[in-house]
Amino acid sequence: MRKTILVVFLLIISMIYIFSEEKQVFKTVVVLFDLSGSTNKPEIRQKYSEAFGTILSRMSHGDALVAALITEKSVFEPSLPIKEEFPKFMPKTDNPLYKAAEERKAQEELQKKKDDLKTLADAVLKDQTRKIMKTDIMSSLQVAEKIFKSFSHPKKVLVIMSDMIEDSEDYNFEKENLSEKRIEEIITRERNKERIPDLGGTKVYVVGANSKNLNQYYRVQNFWLRYFKGCGAILLKETYGSVLINFNE
Repeated sequence: MRKTILVVFLLIISMIYIFSEEKQVFKTVVVLFDLSGSTNKPEIRQKYSEAFGTILSRMSHGDALVAALITEKSVFEPSLPIKEEFPKFMPKTDNPLYKAAEERKAQEELQKKKDDLKTLADAVLKDQTRKIMKTDIMSSLQVAEKIFKSFSHPKKVLVIMSDMIEDSEDYNFEKENLSEKRIEEIITRERNKERIPDLGGTKVYVVGANSKNLNQYYRVQNFWLRYFKGCGAILLKETYGSVLINFNE
C-alpha cells in the first residue's frame, strides 16, 4: 500500500513539472523610468518603486528584465541601469524529489537577484545628482524597440512609468491641442521621419499618467492609444492609468 502511494505521489510531481515546463512562455519586460522634473516627487517615485516590485514578483526563470530612462534625450542615454536575463531552470536529474530540491535552491537564488534589482531600481529613482527638465518619451520607445529585438523571447511587455506628458524638442503636450486632427498630424509626421518604433505584439502598461485637468488627461491618453496602435503594440484604457492596477504577465 505504501509503495503504491509513493508511486502515485511521484507521478503527480512529475506531471506538475511537465505541465509547468510546457506552459511557461519566456518574456522580456522593458521598464521605462521617467526621471524628469515633473515626476520628481517622493510620492510619485514611491509609486514607481511599488510598481517595479510588482513586476519583479512576476518574473520567472528564463525571463529578461531591462530598465531604461526617459530623459530630455532618451535615445542618447549612455547606459541601461538594469539589464538582467534570469537563468533558465535546468535540472540535473529527472528524479522528481531531487528536482524539487534543485528548484527550491534555484528559487532562492532568483529571489536574491530580485531583491538586488529592487535595491538598484530604488537607488535610480532616488538619485538627485542630475536635474532633468524635459520628457522625451517618444525616443525612449525607440530604445525599447532595440531592447526587445536583442532578445528572442516570444512575449514582450513594456511598462512606462511616466505622467505621459511629452515635452521634447518637437512636442510639448502641455501646450499642444491634441485634437483628432493634430494627433493624426503628429503620427503621420513621425512615420514620415521613420521614427515610429516597431513594437509589434508588445503589451503596454502605463503607470503614473497625470495631467493638469481631466480634459487634457483624456486627450493625452487618446494620443498614446492611437500612437501605440501605430507601433503595432497593445495599449488598452484599462492598462493606462496613475497606478499599476493589475499585472498578470
